[in-house]
Amino acid sequence: METRRRESYSAAADAPLEVRVRDFLEQYRFIIAKSQASRYRAYALRHMVFREELKYSLGENADLPFEKDFHDRYAILCLLNHVESNSDAGCLRVVLAGVGTAEEQRLPLEESCAHGLTDPQWHPDRFERATLCEVSRLAVHPGFRRTRNCALGLHDKDLQPLAEDKLPTPSPLVTLSLFLAATAIVGLADRRHVFAMMEPRFARLLKISGLQFRQVGDVIDYCGPRAAYYIDQNQAERDLQPTLLPLYEHIKSSLATQMESALPTS
Repeated sequence: METRRRESYSAAADAPLEVRVRDFLEQYRFIIAKSQASRYRAYALRHMVFREELKYSLGENADLPFEKDFHDRYAILCLLNHVESNSDAGCLRVVLAGVGTAEEQRLPLEESCAHGLTDPQWHPDRFERATLCEVSRLAVHPGFRRTRNCALGLHDKDLQPLAEDKLPTPSPLVTLSLFLAATAIVGLADRRHVFAMMEPRFARLLKISGLQFRQVGDVIDYCGPRAAYYIDQNQAERDLQPTLLPLYEHIKSSLATQMESALPTS
C-alpha cells in the first residue's frame, strides 16, 4: 500500500531556529531498540527499504520480512519514531567491534568489503578493537522522504539551508537527524573510531553539515558504488555546523537516558 509522504513541520521555514528545533523534537523521538519487539521493528523497516524497494541482497534469510544478520547481535539499534502517527520514520545501527569471540569482533565491512580497505594507515586493524564501531543500515521510510531511488533520499540542494544558518526542510532533516543520532550513540558508547560504507557523493554532501568523513578505500560495487570511510567521533562533534548543535544536543540528551543496558557484552 502506498504511504503518503509526510512533511510534518508546523513551523515556517523562516521561523527562529529554536522554534524549528522544538517543532522537530515534538514530532519525532529517537528510541534505542532494546526489546525484541522494537528490534524487529528496525528489521522490518530495513526489509521494506533495502530488500523490497531497492532490491539489495542483504541479511540472512530473504524469505522472512525482517532484514537482519549476524552483526546485529553486537549492535545498538536505533529507531526514529514519528509521534503523531506512531510510525517508524527511520533506523540505524552501530556495530561494536571487540565484542564476542575473535571471529565475532570484526566489523561488517571487514567481512563484506575487505578488498575495498586499501589505505593501510586507516585500516581497522590499526586501532584498538574496543574503540571501533561501524555505522550502517541507515534507512528512511519512503513516506518520510521525497525520492524513492535511495535509502536516505538526500540530495545536494537539501542541505544548502545550512550555509545560510538555517535548518533543512523536514524530509532532509529526518535523514540528517539519523546521522546526528549515530554520532551521539557512538560517543555515548565510547567508540571514537567510526567506519562506514557509503557513496562518495553522500560523503561529500555530509561535509556541509560538518561531518568530515575521510575516504579510506577504493570505490567498490557493494549495493552500488560505495567506499569505506572513517571519522573520529570527537572531531565530528567539534566540527558540527553550529546551526545543528541545538538539535544535536537534544538528540544526544534523549539517547543518553536510554543507553543503559543497550551495549552488547562479550
